[in-house]
Amino acid sequence: MLHLGVWCFGTHLSALTLILCTVLVPPPAHAYIYVNYKNMSSMLFEDLPALFGAPLPASGLTGLLVSSQPANGCAPMSPPPPLPSSFDANTTKFVALIKRYVCNFDIKVLHAQQAGYSAAIIHNMYSNTLLNMNYSNDTIAEQIDIPSVFTSYYASENLRTYLFPEHVVFVTLKPEFAFPLSYYLIPFTGVVGMIIIVMCVILV
Repeated sequence: MLHLGVWCFGTHLSALTLILCTVLVPPPAHAYIYVNYKNMSSMLFEDLPALFGAPLPASGLTGLLVSSQPANGCAPMSPPPPLPSSFDANTTKFVALIKRYVCNFDIKVLHAQQAGYSAAIIHNMYSNTLLNMNYSNDTIAEQIDIPSVFTSYYASENLRTYLFPEHVVFVTLKPEFAFPLSYYLIPFTGVVGMIIIVMCVILV
């Protein structure tokens, strides 16, 4: 009975530890905007991912940067401009650059999605403070399938010098996770190892 009790305790503890590790793996805490234009050095701007919509792919999302029309995204947007013939229309993505304020974040991103954009960058106005955008309406948030990020006014001023179609520049939105998975797996494997050692000592 003692052996069975120890085994049950060890099994339950291992399962609980695994569940906690799975639950506690964090969403991306930060993201970055990489800009590559011709032979220039790549530029990097910090942003924060939204708390609604799809997450950014781990490998990042790359697309042509376009200023939204209207600029604040509070009304239905115009679709992205036509692509040059050298681009593949089936694989080339577009990223909308949208101003903050006037309406809620989720409305802006939904309008970008409906216009055919694959992602949205919403930027602050006259401030470099970053925030995680939240949604205001459950019904609207449930319709959003594209990722979006929030960046600074400083970043937007730089990004607006490289807009398509005046310039053909690709931006990549890439997440950065707060902690690697190994941060959580190390304590998990340690607990499991201790359980195995204790069981072996008792069962011998």
